[in-house]
Amino acid sequence: MSLFACVIEARLTASPQTGHTREGREFVQFPVVHRDRYRDHTGKWVDSRAMFFEVMCWGDLATRARNLTRGDQVIIEAGQLLPYINDSDLPAMKVQARNLSVSMRFTDAHAGPQVKTRRGDIVTTADGEQYAADAYPDVTTDRELLHH
Repeated sequence: MSLFACVIEARLTASPQTGHTREGREFVQFPVVHRDRYRDHTGKWVDSRAMFFEVMCWGDLATRARNLTRGDQVIIEAGQLLPYINDSDLPAMKVQARNLSVSMRFTDAHAGPQVKTRRGDIVTTADGEQYAADAYPDVTTDRELLHH
């Protein structure tokens, strides 16, 4: 049981990067920014100062976090926080994630394994022609394109 609890809702500012420790343990890290809005005494919306975090994920959580992309809104349950000054001389926090989920407050989320695209693969037709897989259809109903 832990007495420390910190939950952060933030948006990825870059796609996750995979790394390894000297001992070979894999981790995934990615930067996020939290911006909050509130109404002042006149009722006008005011954006608060941005807060930057560098999120670290380990083990199975790292494997799943690898599928996130820049712009995803996430909810991070922090296990540890370590303050530092980032490359832009702004205060930031390194966060070790205990748990991570996609926020559905502003958009839909999809559970389950991601559908893999064939980007980068080469498809060779029956005639020996080669095409980039993302330009070649998986299924065709045009009888002229079908090879016997």
